[in-house]
Amino acid sequence: MIKQVTVKDRTYVLKYKDFDEEVELDDILKIDYSNIIGELLTFPIIMNRLGLLLADAEEAVAEAKLNLKVYEAKSKEMHRLELADDKKKPSVDEVASAVLQDPKFIALSKVLYKKEKMRDYVKSVYWSANDKSSKLDKLSLQINNGDVDESLIGKKINGIEVRKRKNLIE
Repeated sequence: MIKQVTVKDRTYVLKYKDFDEEVELDDILKIDYSNIIGELLTFPIIMNRLGLLLADAEEAVAEAKLNLKVYEAKSKEMHRLELADDKKKPSVDEVASAVLQDPKFIALSKVLYKKEKMRDYVKSVYWSANDKSSKLDKLSLQINNGDVDESLIGKKINGIEVRKRKNLIE
């Protein structure tokens, strides 16, 4: 997947791989002490993927909130005109009650609630993974140079291929 990020006047292209369609959370969130080096090498990538997933979920919630607010404003105006008679303007409560009973307003509210629920699921996984990351950080202090087995290079751990990367700075 590709994301473009613009900071000030520069646009950066971020390339990353999505999770597979099925993610076994128990496998990702528990620490495999028999492969602590593999965990240390791959978990920052998993945290990044979860962070991007959380950002997408937050965006979906924000869009649903915006859609609901826009419809609510339009609906208030429509109901205000419908409820008005020749001599009397409708009260704020009458208009609010009419909006709350509007089927489209109800449907958009349900969409928002579902998106918030999905975001909260992702948030829960993210914070659990963040806890694991903190524990791995503490465990990494016990690792010495040379403890990383070269045979790990080219293998997949946690669904991520371990490989040497080019130097980012020459």
